[in-house]
Amino acid sequence: MQKFLMVVIALYAMEGMAAVQDYQVIRLIMMKSECVQDQLTRTDKSDGSIEFLAHCKNLSHYPDGLHVVCSDGEDERSCKVQTQAKQFNSLKLLQSSE
Repeated sequence: MQKFLMVVIALYAMEGMAAVQDYQVIRLIMMKSECVQDQLTRTDKSDGSIEFLAHCKNLSHYPDGLHVVCSDGEDERSCKVQTQAKQFNSLKLLQSSE
């Protein structure tokens, strides 16, 4: 009976910690972009969604930062990277063709 009670308490405690954590978003940024995350700002919205703004150390692809939106604040699978990587194609024109 004591083991059963401990399992119920553990499950109840885990249910309360279902919110998306910062480390999960940092992992998403590392896997889905070229951003080397420097600073992460979290904004909890009234509709239950969460927005993150990551400032990148390398400004080449994301000079204005990287925007991540989690439509469900309790499910990390709802988090999506919203910012497209910038391409500076005009710099290729300056390279010599040799």
